Amino acid sequence: MRILFISHYDNLYGANRALLSLMLGLKRQGRHEPLLVIPAEGEMTKLLKAEGIECFICGVTQWQAVYRESISFAIKKHKRVKQIEAELSILYDHFKDKHIDLIHSNSSVIGTGAMLAEKLGCAHVWHIREFAREHYGMRYFYPQDTVDRYYNSAKRLILISDALKEYYDRLYPSAHTVRIYDGVDAKKETAASETGKSTEDVVFVYTGYLFPKKHQLEVLKAAAALKKEGVSGFKLILAGSGEAAYTKKLEDYISANSLKEAKLSGFVDDVASLLKKCDVGIIASEYEGFGLVTVEYMLDSMPVIGYRSGATPEIVSDGTTGILYNDIHGLAEAMKKMIEDPALRKSMGAAGKERALREFTAENNLCAVTKLFDVIEGE
Repeated sequence: MRILFISHYDNLYGANRALLSLMLGLKRQGRHEPLLVIPAEGEMTKLLKAEGIECFICGVTQWQAVYRESISFAIKKHKRVKQIEAELSILYDHFKDKHIDLIHSNSSVIGTGAMLAEKLGCAHVWHIREFAREHYGMRYFYPQDTVDRYYNSAKRLILISDALKEYYDRLYPSAHTVRIYDGVDAKKETAASETGKSTEDVVFVYTGYLFPKKHQLEVLKAAAALKKEGVSGFKLILAGSGEAAYTKKLEDYISANSLKEAKLSGFVDDVASLLKKCDVGIIASEYEGFGLVTVEYMLDSMPVIGYRSGATPEIVSDGTTGILYNDIHGLAEAMKKMIEDPALRKSMGAAGKERALREFTAENNLCAVTKLFDVIEGE
């Protein structure tokens, strides 16, 4: 099959890293031909084009947006719907004679793929990776019956965790859902991890988009609580870029609390090189859809401290591969335990790596998605 993948952003955050791995795997298999629509050139298109994968640059406007107040949302809705209509026309003109068999939308915030599949008369698959409303406060620009129709008519909704599958099964009971965990390139991650960890301070790391429901501020508060308690011998790295106002809030908190142990590193191109210098991974998101970085921590033999929310409890085995917590106090206690017990860090890190290699590799993901595409091709 010729499969047209659609992404709504161009950098290599979690969803696109998972998509990149999947597309490269499909290309190397040679059973299905992947193509990509993406808003801009960048590292992702560079890597794909090097493998001979066609990339078409076109705006992909989200069919959902953050809802703050009614008037601004109504204005935003009018503008965005017009943008989607214009982009849909461009995409239809470009792909109408390209013999596309299946369109794969890489996120629930993309409605263009479902609309284009309807115009082209081909199948559509949604790869849903987030709790859009709960995590980001998203609201659809289209009537609910239109939204329902597109979800229910999709060939499959691929959900990347049981938590997401249960959620979408409740919302769209007529939709055809399947759970397929995301995966990480285990060979790449384990090779990077062989360099070794820090030898002095225990280095905690939390990578991801800087956003309130990612709870970076709560992580800083836990670190400040440890410092106030007199705990030392640790550092904290918050890696990622994000909303300007929230980033400033984090910077101001670090400054106001003289939290020299913590730093914002900004966006990191080479996450693997960063992780090999760290000892413990943190995932503090509320309503985490999966947590690709959680698996990256584990493949790097790092124990994980995770917020007991969303899909994180599916990945982190509490007491075995890491520690799950419920509030800032619990987070601080978990960090303290990791600082004081190197043997625990080592045993949990080893158990986490074993679990990640068994359950959450890119190879497993590619195999499961390819089998699904084969089934769809035969329907």
